Amino acid sequence: LHRRLTTGPSRGGDGSFGPHEAAEVWRLLGSLELLSVDLKLEMGDILADLLPKRKLESIRPALCWALGRIGQRVPLYGPLNTVVPVEAAQRWLHSLLGLNDDDPMSLLAVMQLARKTNDRYRDISDKTRDQVFGWLDIHSAPAHIIELIRAGGQLDTEEQGRVFGEALPKGLRIQ
Repeated sequence: LHRRLTTGPSRGGDGSFGPHEAAEVWRLLGSLELLSVDLKLEMGDILADLLPKRKLESIRPALCWALGRIGQRVPLYGPLNTVVPVEAAQRWLHSLLGLNDDDPMSLLAVMQLARKTNDRYRDISDKTRDQVFGWLDIHSAPAHIIELIRAGGQLDTEEQGRVFGEALPKGLRIQ
């Protein structure tokens, strides 16, 4: 998909996906939290490259969701050694901030990439955080999203559902 969109159509059977299938593939890849950092870096760069493409506007929420999951500062279930370097998260954040998109998935992705951890190796720079706050202000972000970026903390129930891509079963909570 990335090669076809950046270099033109391929010859022969390209096995291309329709928009719905492409969105599902990216959601699947974004949810694979235990992938190596190298694979996450490659996928994140591809996603950041695809985000502004007009042809992909219909699946942009899925692309944003996947980018947020791949670059999240606080893993949902994986170990910390699967978190991408802060430089990559900041690069991808700048791609998201440049979209000027009001979609809730963009807000979620920005939160995941900029969420405060109080770990100097995972937290974004203060300069980038200030840029994020300006973008969140323009897009009227919910107070809890702003608080997660300012001070950290736990996702609320609605945010958990968005991060997992569906509602959690009744009684199941992330600790």
